[in-house]
Amino acid sequence: MSERGAVRLPRLNPGDCGYRLRMYELASPSRPDHVMTSGAIADRVVADGAIADSPGGSSRAAVPSFLQHGAAWAWRFIVVAVAIYLALRVLVVLRVVVIPIFVALLIIALLNPVVDRLAARMPRLLATWITMAAVAGTLALIGWLLAAPISAAVGDFADEFDRVVVDVESWLQTGPLGLSESQVDDVSNRLSSAGDGFVSGLLDEPGSTARLVGEVVGGFFLALVVVFFGLKDGPEMWRWLLRRVKPVRRDDLDRAGRAAFGSLQGWLKGIAITGLADAVLIGIALVVLGVPAALPLAVLTFFAAFFPIVGATLVGALSVGIAAVSEGPTTAVILAVVVLAIQQIEGDVLLPMVMRRQVQLHPVVILIALGVGAALAGIVGALVAVPVTAAVVAAASVVKANGDDPDDLYIPDSAAGVME
Repeated sequence: MSERGAVRLPRLNPGDCGYRLRMYELASPSRPDHVMTSGAIADRVVADGAIADSPGGSSRAAVPSFLQHGAAWAWRFIVVAVAIYLALRVLVVLRVVVIPIFVALLIIALLNPVVDRLAARMPRLLATWITMAAVAGTLALIGWLLAAPISAAVGDFADEFDRVVVDVESWLQTGPLGLSESQVDDVSNRLSSAGDGFVSGLLDEPGSTARLVGEVVGGFFLALVVVFFGLKDGPEMWRWLLRRVKPVRRDDLDRAGRAAFGSLQGWLKGIAITGLADAVLIGIALVVLGVPAALPLAVLTFFAAFFPIVGATLVGALSVGIAAVSEGPTTAVILAVVVLAIQQIEGDVLLPMVMRRQVQLHPVVILIALGVGAALAGIVGALVAVPVTAAVVAAASVVKANGDDPDDLYIPDSAAGVME
């Protein structure tokens, strides 16, 4: 390259843009091997308001540096956001397969330590069968013990439903709320219309009902098969997956996967802790208020903790209904207030604090993840939001901890000046 076509910038003050100083050094005649043409300098000078003059007399105003840097990061962020959105849409379309597999992964994370302990003393296949049989037997025993008192309480509620409705309407008028008869009738009609609409929506579309039943049954058996083979062949399946990866990345993927799996186990422990707290507190309230079937309802409250929003709502409504039949509207209202208060404290205070220790996430992050998950995918989103976030953060943290070399970091070219 000839120096004749080069443009030499005037000497700049020390307070001027460092990037322009760098360009001046590159254009200096003392460094002939780095002499640049006028067009190259015009493309790279980015100081606010700078003008690069070419030999032909044409000039072009440079784009401000902050705008270049912001645009460089913005388009990359948009691409990543679009990719995440498309991935979520694909998962929603494949929810019939994705949800059972996710549930199976949670069950595998829960039972895998038991299988590992048994596999140290017997073949892993036998350990898997013993573990699954023990879990099935335990759940069947719990269901059998809870069936009689719960069915009796629900039967009483069904038999006395009309009387309970009349008592509640009377309490709304003569109680502390003091509603008028027209207001009570309006509330009753709205509740009846909502219930009739929900039931008719299920019954008027037999195709949708049949499809829903098919999805539930098919998902159950898919999850069951995945759990069995995940417990039996989990280590071999993981090693097979690692062998598909380049050796240079194999250790990082192994550590990241194990960290993500450990975060799922931590999430399950956290749910069990908060569910136990809910069961104890609500059980105490049921005993104090004299509600029948207090122990079975407390046990149901514990298992309902593994089903966010839906589980707590159904068990709470069942408890309030039984209280209304057995003890009257006043006791039912007191129990409803107590249950709501306990669930709010558990969801907004206890759960984030417990999850912070179990999955190493800040309580604010957990609350945001729950809100975003519920907004994007409803109940299913609220169920998977925290464990997925915890798994991703755990895997990313392990990879970062094992690759903190600055030379390995990717920085957009136009943002390199900001990082310097």
